[in-house]
Amino acid sequence: MSDLYQRLRAFEGRPAAVSGQGSEPVNLSMIRHWCEVLGDTDPAYTGKDPVAPATMLQAWTMGGIEGPQSRSPAIDELFALLDGAGYTAVVATDCEQEYVRALRPGETITFDSVIESVSPRKTTRLGAGHFVTTRMEIRADHEPAGTHRFRILKYAPRKAVKERGERPRPVINRDNAGFWEGVAAHKLLFQRCDACGTSRFPWLPGCGGCGSPEWTAVEASGAGTVHSYVVMHHPPFPAFDPPYAVALVELAEGVRMISNITGVAADRVRIGMPVTLEFLRVAPDQELPVFRAVASEGGPPPTETDPRAEPPTGGGDRTELPPLTVPITRTLIIAGAIASRDFKDVHHDPEAARAAGSPDIFMNILTTNGLVGRYITDHLGPGAELRKVAIRLGAPNRPGDELVLTGTVTSLRGRTAEVAVVGANGLGRHVTGSVTVTLPEATA
Repeated sequence: MSDLYQRLRAFEGRPAAVSGQGSEPVNLSMIRHWCEVLGDTDPAYTGKDPVAPATMLQAWTMGGIEGPQSRSPAIDELFALLDGAGYTAVVATDCEQEYVRALRPGETITFDSVIESVSPRKTTRLGAGHFVTTRMEIRADHEPAGTHRFRILKYAPRKAVKERGERPRPVINRDNAGFWEGVAAHKLLFQRCDACGTSRFPWLPGCGGCGSPEWTAVEASGAGTVHSYVVMHHPPFPAFDPPYAVALVELAEGVRMISNITGVAADRVRIGMPVTLEFLRVAPDQELPVFRAVASEGGPPPTETDPRAEPPTGGGDRTELPPLTVPITRTLIIAGAIASRDFKDVHHDPEAARAAGSPDIFMNILTTNGLVGRYITDHLGPGAELRKVAIRLGAPNRPGDELVLTGTVTSLRGRTAEVAVVGANGLGRHVTGSVTVTLPEATA
């Protein structure tokens, strides 16, 4: 055991916060804002005797724009020790909430928090560091209301992450300049020989069929299918986040081009998958044509399921919940952070996000937690009560992407269901988790 780790472990069991009180009582304004941002229309939050969404549990304890008001000297000392060792960056990785009872408007929130554990040094894709887990016991009007476990990674960013910048710039010459002019205008152009009518891509100065130098630029519709593909894992390259899919896409017009596939995890790309053109901004002054996986035969876009989900126990078959697709807009990311009283700059300030190694702002973990809760109660109906939500984050949610949530009921005992949830975006798996929910009597 290293000397540093021995010093870190000495903080386990010490308070992470002084005995604190929420800055606001449970109130309808914050509940309404939360529900509007997340698109949650459950009548339990707006009826005659409204309750707060269960996943708001931590929001009532947040300190607001000036930061935590109740953070203990011990947590400050722990973070200072990690900062001094070079672990200066921080990212939330896990959130686990257990709900004892619903919170109602007017109730005062109090809480105590403890540093539950500090991990040995771990090497992650972001960089090496230590996981710090805190446990918060939350009370409403002095009655137990829930438990909130929160894990962060304090890490030293890898040099490649710090230096991550633009993708390699294309070589533009007199033969292909017209193609890149089309990209700048959000048009995908290929060439068609004026003499023999042969279509070609990439751009060439003359026809490979008849040799004619005369041609016309034609705009592609953007529709296509995956002709072949490869998933890149290694070697890592600073401008890319492996794994990612590189595909040979056959356009509806018959020409083929190499590009990336978005909108689906890399391991879900398949030959014959229908795709459609979109333009991805990879630098302030550069966009590239890529292809997004789309639904086939009216079905949902391809997504992924959780291979770690346990088989059902206690009777009942596995039940697949229908997917929920959430567009990841800049407004959703920023409004979600405000609704959860999380004013960390990386969730609203692009410059701060880039300084932290991200190409843009990204969604905070509490918004993701809220979306998971909404997904479950949407499908299980009014009266469904969340008992526990435990999630782990992966690929970030950034503006311009989509989050597709899928769920599988893995266990049903009486009115208690266990649901495995996965959320995928264009970069891969954003969230995996499990939810324990009590079903309405009419559903059970």
